[in-house]
Amino acid sequence: MSRGGYPDAMPAASGYGDGYGGDASARASASGPDPAEAHQLQREHDAMLRQAAQMGMGDQMAQMRTETSAPSGATASTPPLWLDAWSDPMANVDADSACVESADLAGDGEWRLVVAGADRKLKVWNGTKIASEHDLLDAPAAVKAFYGEHLQGGGGVRRPFLAVAAGAHVFIYRNLRPYYKFTVPPLETNSRELEVWTRVGDDRMTAGEAWDELSAMRDNGIRLTSRSVDFLDIEDGTEDFRARRERFAARWRLNSGAAAANANAKPPPPPTQHTSVTCFTTLKRESEEWDAPESLVFGTEHGQVFVLDAKASGVEKRFQLDAAPAFVSAHGCLEGDHRVAIACRDSKVYTVKDGELSGIVLELEAQPVGLIRTAKHVVVGCMNDAIHCYHARGKKLYTVYVPAPIQALELMEIQRARTARCVVAALKNGEIRVYNDKHLVGLARVPGNEPIRGVRFGRLGREDNALAVTTRSGALHVKILPRLAKLDPDPARRAGPPPEQDIPLPVPKKTKLYVEQTQRERECGVEMHRAFQRDLCKLRLGAARAYAKVLRDGGGGGGGAGAFRGSKSGSKSGRGGGSGRGGPVSVRLDAQVQGLGPLFKILVKLVNAGNRTIRDVPIHLSCGKMYALETTRIVAPALPPGLAFECDARVTCVDPGAGADVVKVFVCDEEQTVPVITAVVKMPLSEFFE
Repeated sequence: MSRGGYPDAMPAASGYGDGYGGDASARASASGPDPAEAHQLQREHDAMLRQAAQMGMGDQMAQMRTETSAPSGATASTPPLWLDAWSDPMANVDADSACVESADLAGDGEWRLVVAGADRKLKVWNGTKIASEHDLLDAPAAVKAFYGEHLQGGGGVRRPFLAVAAGAHVFIYRNLRPYYKFTVPPLETNSRELEVWTRVGDDRMTAGEAWDELSAMRDNGIRLTSRSVDFLDIEDGTEDFRARRERFAARWRLNSGAAAANANAKPPPPPTQHTSVTCFTTLKRESEEWDAPESLVFGTEHGQVFVLDAKASGVEKRFQLDAAPAFVSAHGCLEGDHRVAIACRDSKVYTVKDGELSGIVLELEAQPVGLIRTAKHVVVGCMNDAIHCYHARGKKLYTVYVPAPIQALELMEIQRARTARCVVAALKNGEIRVYNDKHLVGLARVPGNEPIRGVRFGRLGREDNALAVTTRSGALHVKILPRLAKLDPDPARRAGPPPEQDIPLPVPKKTKLYVEQTQRERECGVEMHRAFQRDLCKLRLGAARAYAKVLRDGGGGGGGAGAFRGSKSGSKSGRGGGSGRGGPVSVRLDAQVQGLGPLFKILVKLVNAGNRTIRDVPIHLSCGKMYALETTRIVAPALPPGLAFECDARVTCVDPGAGADVVKVFVCDEEQTVPVITAVVKMPLSEFFE
């Protein structure tokens, strides 16, 4: 029984430091330890259960006791893929995938597990025991092992560096001892801000003037340093704000305090702004061998991407992006063909190709939560529970939707007779899914379906294919891949034509009429085609004649949208704005009736929808004998583009028994014989009062 309470997963005597014993299949089929050893292990496990029950984990451990090495949730279509090596629910590790790494730190072939936790502790596991623990100066963002050109140990043993990104620094460890610290170059400071603090240091500007100048720069969107931001925090109206500003500015004056007493005092340093590292990876320099020299590649909070030299002491290349990088993944060799994919917080994936920022930008549907870059593909996990796969040229190949939010993505590359590349997706519901392209080939769960924080696949101990999993409660699980595990998708589920394609369609039998029509088409095909073309030409000619008639006669007789409203659009041609004759100008006419009778009011609204001004547009009203118009002609003096001209006309119903009729509104053009626009207003029934 392993430390995590997985019975029959492997013999307890075959420890992690011994490379998990023999072959994985033999370990899976082992019958177990002898009775004395089994009794001792059972007592230790019962004590473990009692301790867990005291901490409120009794249900979880009871479930772990009944589980076997086969992952829960696995079905016949998704066979168990992982073997449980060991588990430590009390490991107390708070780290995501970027802070988990495995490396041959001693050069003895024993690959150790390195975890940089949020508690600023760097823990190293050798087998199932913690070999060492180191304090960090800041909360880590990522940890990575890499080989440098000058890292040749004694006796020709190759030992890697261990790089820990924390804050604005990258701490380099050699033999697990601090060796070098690389500081991210500071950001460029604005010249106006430098001028302000230079004048403050020379006592040529007061604290109040400096505050006003920096406040104006902040309002204009200029990025300021932390010194200026702290200075601007002393707002007007706060307690003793003037004295506090003077004390703050005096710290950066040359002739203040101890600086004035010391004749050799140095001038105050200029304001600088440092940034923080957000993501981290390595890129091979010359070859893709596992111990070949590498360069560090990392992104910062201000959208910068740096590529360091082989000694990790200087910047070799620098790129500026539009947003802060969240994930970075590289493939290839720096001195040859290489690609670097950077997923940023603006939901875009940028690509660096052979040292140049490529124009291919992948726009995602949601924020990225994981990134994998291979030779020809880019795999991105997003917050909408989807895994997208893109070609290197930017074309989307497929999308896989998962049942829970994605916590981490990891590339699983198996070196066999044929290299297999799969994607490991860790979900919030405790599932670990393995996809070969878009096919699910493996499924496992952590005990208790606990949310996963991070995963790391690689060599561990003397095992070539191991998976380290960290969970939200701080537990650490290690799973191994059997050497004979099948990663190819099920042939029955491969992509291809649907099975319905082989089912013949129920085509009806040929009838006598069908045969006769077919024979007629063969004999009279030319005549039928000519008849079709002749009818088509007649249809086009009729449509052209109708369109010409509308242009010649104008738009007339258009009804309104409502019972008491008329609306019609047309064209007004004339002189616009005194600039000579122009093209047609589109105008829109709206007419609306108000009142109960016998006195009505017709509201007319004329809008110029063109792009130039038209002048002196006549509006005429016409009605039958049952209505009397107060005026029959209204002239719109000028219609600028986009503005409306409104007027009204009074209408009186003179025949009480005639019912209701219509009133026509015409927009005319002095150069045309027909109205440009006609609106027909349906009048309501008049209510006469005796």
